[in-house]
Amino acid sequence: MEHVPVLLEAILSMLQPAPGRTVYDATFGRGGHTRAFLERGARVVALDVDPAAEAEAQRLQAEVGSERFRFHRVNFSDLGKVVSQEGQADGLLLDLGISSPQVDQAERGFSFQQSGPLDMRMDPTTGMSAADLVNNLSEPELRNLLRDGGEDRDPGKIARGIVRARPLGTTADLATAVCRATRPARPGIKHPATRTFLALRRAVNREGEVLDQVLASVPKVLRAGGRLAVLTYHSAEDRVVKHWIRGHAEEEKREMGMAFGLPNAERWVKALGEEVPSEEEISKNPRARSARLRGAERLGEVSS
Repeated sequence: MEHVPVLLEAILSMLQPAPGRTVYDATFGRGGHTRAFLERGARVVALDVDPAAEAEAQRLQAEVGSERFRFHRVNFSDLGKVVSQEGQADGLLLDLGISSPQVDQAERGFSFQQSGPLDMRMDPTTGMSAADLVNNLSEPELRNLLRDGGEDRDPGKIARGIVRARPLGTTADLATAVCRATRPARPGIKHPATRTFLALRRAVNREGEVLDQVLASVPKVLRAGGRLAVLTYHSAEDRVVKHWIRGHAEEEKREMGMAFGLPNAERWVKALGEEVPSEEEISKNPRARSARLRGAERLGEVSS
């Protein structure tokens, strides 16, 4: 399936790319959002750890030139280091999903729709794979991973089923083990392994830890008036982003400041609201179904 950028119009409205403005696309993927920013005249700095994303970025840079587009093959947890080289941004996009090509390539191991190696690494050249986790973690460790990372409803049953089915080498092996431990997959109903695959992908790529790190770097990334847009695809990520924005938002901080004597400089963002895909967008791009967009605008300087 071709990768279709999710909630594109809402993101463009939120970040307002234009000539003279710099936008960071911290999760480049296959460049759908970046191309739209460039079409509106913005300079774009993009990040991604995926080698396939780097190849796409090189093609794009050849089209538009390095003055308008720069790419760094790093994890977005290194955003602060990139800003030291490229300068602050007027807009920052964090798209926390995975691209359609990643899902559709069986050898990447992200999906149970096709049998492939149990990998799931965003950067397939480094780190532990999903196979390392499912074959080596203890049953209690697996149970906790599935409960916390994907919010599985039966983490204990699934963990026991995985341990009994070891060794697991393919996505099909894992999906079968989950179905045997819970219920068989049925057409029209969410596959029982969906949350398990999500939890493993998040663990393999340290997604929770990395999200905390990148949110902590936002004050360094955005100049005053700069805007943040975050696309999430499951409730655990959305809660983190929602609470982060609320925790730094002007109105929330005003109340806290009155109670605890916090200086005005602590109230440094304004929430820009949230958006979800329309039924029309979902019908055209079913993978957008679970997406949620939240935004914030930096108001001024942040105290140290």
